[in-house]
Amino acid sequence: MRSPFQWEDKSGRGMPRPYVKQRDALSVKEDDMQTTNLLRITRIAALALSLALTSCVTHETTKPVAPTAGAATYPKDLHGARLFRVSSADSSVHILVYRGGTLASLGHNHVMSSTAITGYVWLGEPLTSSGFDIVVPANDLVIDDNGARAAEGDDFPLNISDSAREGTKRHMLEDVQLDGEHYPFITLKAVTIVGTAAAPQITFNLTLKDQTRAITIPVELESSERQLHVRGEFEIKQSDFGIKPFSVAMGAMQVQDAVKIKFDLKAERM
Repeated sequence: MRSPFQWEDKSGRGMPRPYVKQRDALSVKEDDMQTTNLLRITRIAALALSLALTSCVTHETTKPVAPTAGAATYPKDLHGARLFRVSSADSSVHILVYRGGTLASLGHNHVMSSTAITGYVWLGEPLTSSGFDIVVPANDLVIDDNGARAAEGDDFPLNISDSAREGTKRHMLEDVQLDGEHYPFITLKAVTIVGTAAAPQITFNLTLKDQTRAITIPVELESSERQLHVRGEFEIKQSDFGIKPFSVAMGAMQVQDAVKIKFDLKAERM
């Protein structure tokens, strides 16, 4: 006969009741410890996962943004020089880009043109007191306009398709090329002007993107009391200005590094 102080487990064996209570208490403590340890492990795992995800985040580098004003300037004291403002409607810049690579025949040469030029020219005596500050908006460059192509001759046949023109402009403004988003202006600022009014030679700083190079060229100059007309051209290498010439098919179709720039500026006396 079982004593009232005994408890029968599943095996049928009797155990004193105080032992049963002690065993139950120990079981509860063990369960609590297991739960606590599990929570600790969960927290550590969550922290480790958070750190791992944080280390995988790609932090974009903010590119320097060029000044957005893009306004040409002139000296406050002109020392008697005559000041002229560039007439955008009557002035032009043509940038000639030539095809290259073994598959060059599948592409075509490009004329990038602008009639949105702004700036000032001051003409003094002696000529060394003269100068200029010219701004060309990069994002407003027109690609392969028929009029501009016709003006440049047989190397630039007419009627380039709209889709081809749009594609060329999209590539031209990418960050590896002109990067029009961050560097919206091309500038030409006089350094020195020497020679005579009949045969002047100018040195100016050309800035493309965040690169500036000095260019020295002869120009043609015509001036009157109220008007000024100056023409010239020069060549640059795109790579000198941190520009990567467009290339596909491992260079089989590309544009040449050398680019010709021609300008025809007319200005009115202020």
